[in-house]
Amino acid sequence: MTEHHKIDIEQNKPARIELLRAQRRFYGRAKMWQNLFSGLALLLPALGIYFSTTSPEVRPFLGLGSIVILLLEVEVISRLQRENSKRGAKVQEQFDTEVLGLEWNKLVAGSRVDPEDIRAITTGSLSEAERLRLLNWYEPPIATLPLSFGRLICQRTNLTYDSRVRTRYANFLLCFAIFMAVGLIGFALWKKLPMDDAILNLFLPALPLAAFVLREHRKQRDTVESLTTLKSEVEKLWDKATGGASSETLTTDSRALQDAIYRHRASNPLVYDWLYDLLRDRDEDLTRHATEKLVAQAQAALKTRETK
Repeated sequence: MTEHHKIDIEQNKPARIELLRAQRRFYGRAKMWQNLFSGLALLLPALGIYFSTTSPEVRPFLGLGSIVILLLEVEVISRLQRENSKRGAKVQEQFDTEVLGLEWNKLVAGSRVDPEDIRAITTGSLSEAERLRLLNWYEPPIATLPLSFGRLICQRTNLTYDSRVRTRYANFLLCFAIFMAVGLIGFALWKKLPMDDAILNLFLPALPLAAFVLREHRKQRDTVESLTTLKSEVEKLWDKATGGASSETLTTDSRALQDAIYRHRASNPLVYDWLYDLLRDRDEDLTRHATEKLVAQAQAALKTRETK
C-alpha cells in the first residue's frame, strides 16, 4: 500500500458504503436485544408501582418475573448481543483496514465476515438519508496529508468520538440509577408501604433494571479508561510522525494500534443510538475542528522537514 492511497476516496466507494451499512445493521441487531431486555426490565418496576397497593396477589408473579428476566439476560440475550456486536466489529475492522491501507490481521480478528452475510443484512435499497449519513466517515481534509499521517488522525478520531459518547452515557446511567433509587424509596414512603411489601412490590421487580444500569455504568467507565489509554498511544505515535518517522515505521505502529482498537470494539458494551444522535452535530463539529488542527500541524511538520 502506497502513500497514493487516498482515504477520502476509498471510504466512499460503494463496497465500503456496503460495509458501513452492514456494520450498522449488525450493531442494530445487538441493540435490539438490549432494547428488549431493558424494556422488560423497565416494565416490572412499573407494574410493581401500579399493583403495589391494589393487588397483593400479583407479588409472587413480579418476583418470578424478575428471576426469569435475569436468567434470560444471562443465558440468551447477552449471547445474542455479543455475537452481533462481534460481527459488527469485524465488519468495521474490514472497512478500516481497506480504507486506512492496513493488512488484515487474522491472528487478532480471525476470518472476515462472509460476503453472503454482508449481502444478506444489507438487502434493500439504500435511502438518500442513509447514504449521506455514511459518506465521508472520516473527515475529507486528511486527503491533503500522506497516508501515514491521515491514518493516525482517523484512528484518533475513532477513539475520541467514542470516548465522548461513552462518558456521556456513563454519566446518564449514574444519574438514572440515583433517580430510580430515590424514586422507589420515595414512593414506598409516600404510600407508607411495609418493608416486606416494598421489597416484593418495588425493589425485587426493579432488580433486573438496577443490575443492568449499574453493570453498564461500570463497563462504560472501564471502557472510557481503556480509550484514554489508547488515545495516549495515538498521541505518542503522532509525536513520532511529526518528528520524522518513516512511513513504514508508522504503518507498523498503526497496525499494532488497530489491533488494540479492534479488541476494544469486539468487547465493548453497547450505546443506544438515540445518545449518538442527541449531540451528533456537536460531536461532528468537534471532530472536524480537531482534524483541521491536526492537519495543519502535520503540514507544518512536513514543510519543516522539507526545508532541512
